[in-house]
Amino acid sequence: MTTDSGRDVGSDDVVVALERDELYTVIRTAVRDALLDVLGTVLLLGLALLFVATGARVLADPSSGGTALGIGGILVGFGIAASALGLGPSIRE
Repeated sequence: MTTDSGRDVGSDDVVVALERDELYTVIRTAVRDALLDVLGTVLLLGLALLFVATGARVLADPSSGGTALGIGGILVGFGIAASALGLGPSIRE
């Protein structure tokens, strides 16, 4: 039996050595995916902080009368943060 790269592999071979190009491609893809995950998490946490700060500002201003809006903003911010940290359902999927 032969693999996609043309190497012969016996039916009893358990470990198949990767060629250098295949290994480079796998590592490069894994690192790119990890970096994009980190960037996405940081951006979602920044958005959550924006919602929490805006909700707290509306809640702290007694003249605005937006108590429900302030609490809603804070809850949305905490929900986004929980999702970004994997504590709730994922937004990305």
